[in-house]
Parts: sequence; structure tokens; C-alpha cells
Amino acid sequence: MTLLSVRDLTVEYHTDSGKFRAVEGLNFELEQCKTLGLVGESGCGKTTAMMALMRLLPEVGRIVSGSVTLENIDLLRIPVSEMRKIRWNDLSMVFQGAMNALNPVRTVGSQIREALQLHNTVSRDQIDKEIIRLLDIVGVSASFKERYPHQFSGGMRQRAMIAMALACKPKVLITDEPTTALDVMVQAQIMDLLQDLKSEFDLGIIIVTHDLGVVAEYCDEVLVMYGGRMVEYGSADQIFNHSVHPYTQRLMLAFPDINNPDEELSSIPGHPPPLDDLPPGCRFEPRCGVSVSRCSRETPGIYTVAPGHICSCLLATSQGSPADE
Repeated sequence: MTLLSVRDLTVEYHTDSGKFRAVEGLNFELEQCKTLGLVGESGCGKTTAMMALMRLLPEVGRIVSGSVTLENIDLLRIPVSEMRKIRWNDLSMVFQGAMNALNPVRTVGSQIREALQLHNTVSRDQIDKEIIRLLDIVGVSASFKERYPHQFSGGMRQRAMIAMALACKPKVLITDEPTTALDVMVQAQIMDLLQDLKSEFDLGIIIVTHDLGVVAEYCDEVLVMYGGRMVEYGSADQIFNHSVHPYTQRLMLAFPDINNPDEELSSIPGHPPPLDDLPPGCRFEPRCGVSVSRCSRETPGIYTVAPGHICSCLLATSQGSPADE
């Protein structure tokens, strides 16, 4: 069952130096009990896209076009007051940097309590019981609810943020870089926890990450972004074993292969383009080693290269057919 459907999402930033598009024509779907990995280098528009879904863009951000449909409700067409009711109840987010996302002068328990009080009409005793239950679900002792964020380890702060995000039993959970700044063992614990929660609560999960290891291990589908656009989208197997876009292929070459530990890793030359100075044509062309002359002039369409596998590359025209957008 499709929980979330995003169609032609386009987001602009209006600044003193002008306006520029941070996300353009983004399309994807999220199924119940599935995990979608959103990957790409810093500045490619991943977090902006997720903040647009939540309608939490900064003041300079504008949603120019598109639709975000959560169970037949277009989140971009409803009043702000209605959107406030949907946030955390139906669509919830674990923001990047748990230490910065938590209020340092309030106990963790009081912050979870606030989320419950805003969206539930239950007694204080019931809320206290729910706080304990939520902390237990994410593996944090109930005694820690009276502690402050600085008294938590990085992994425990991340667990507390997940508890807050789950407080109102959402259908879709967005996690932005959930493993950043955590050691390898804690990263695995957090990701295993998300997998368990997905099964227990029938969640659809979106993971925004740079970590291809996390994507390979935990994601069912993968969306690769570059320069504010989708460049490739498919199942984890299709993206990791049958990638078509040169950018995706270069990302894979920069990812260690446990079957070939002596294989030399390859970096991608150059840098991602600034979103206020994007090149014409294909945005990856200046860094692409296999581009042809038309790549610098023509904006690539979206092509189906296999069932469920699409790519935005002029070279993909020989491998697929135009996709129904």
C-alpha cells in the first residue's frame, strides 16, 4: 500500500542574491513497511526536499509546484493549521544532529511530554506511562527521562529523538542522517532499531544519508539526487548492482566492496555545482567522464531502464524508454 506519493516537487530559495532551485521535479513513492534511501553529496537537495514534505522550510524557501500526497491528502494544499495536526501524528521526522535538535535546558522526558500533550487529550498519568513505554521501546531506561540531553551519549540522544518522533504513532518516519557522528557499533544499533520499529508499527521510513553501507543493508528502494534533481531511482539491488547513471556508478566505485577488499577506491573529480549557479544541460556533465556534446546542452528526461528502475541521463536512451512521469 502506498503511504506517500511525491509528484513534481520543486522548491526555490529566494535570497538577497536572487532565487535558485534547490529541488526540481522530484518524484517518488513510499510503501507501507518499506524503507527508502535518499542519497547524494552534500548540497544536492535531500534535506530541503524532506523539509518541504513537512512544510518546515525556512522563510526564504518556496514550494513552487508539485504535490505531496499522504493517504489521499495533498499536504501542499491544506491550510497550515491542518498541517500542524498531521505533523508528528501522521508524518514525523528525526532531524539531523540529535544534540542540536533537543532543547539543552529541558529534560528529555519533558520534551517527549510536550509532543504528547500537543497532539493528545489524555491525563498526565497516562502521558507519563506513555513516556516510559516509548523510552523502553527505543532501549532507554525510564530513569533517564529526568536527565538532560548533555547527560546522554550520542546514541542515546538519537534514540530519544526517535522516541519523540514515534510519540504520536506516525505512518511515515523521516530520518535525516541518523548515523552521523556515531561509532560503527552504535550506528548498527540505531539502524537495527529502526528496522524493528518499521515491522512493529507498519512504518514507511525515509532515510536521508551519505552512508551507502546503511543504504545497502537497510533500504528497499534508493533515490539518488544530484544538483537538486533525481538522477536514478530503483530497488536497492538495481541501484547497487545494475546502476545506469554515471553519477550513481561513480558513487558505487567510491564505496568499499567487502568481496574485493584490495580494490582501490575511486573518488569523483570536481565538486557538486552550487545551486545558484547550475550548469546548462545535465548538471553532472562537468564531472562526468562519459558525457557527449549534447549533454552540456540538453536537459535529460526520465527513462525507464527496467520495471521500477528509472534514470535521468541522455545515455540511458539506448537502454530504456521515456518514463511515465
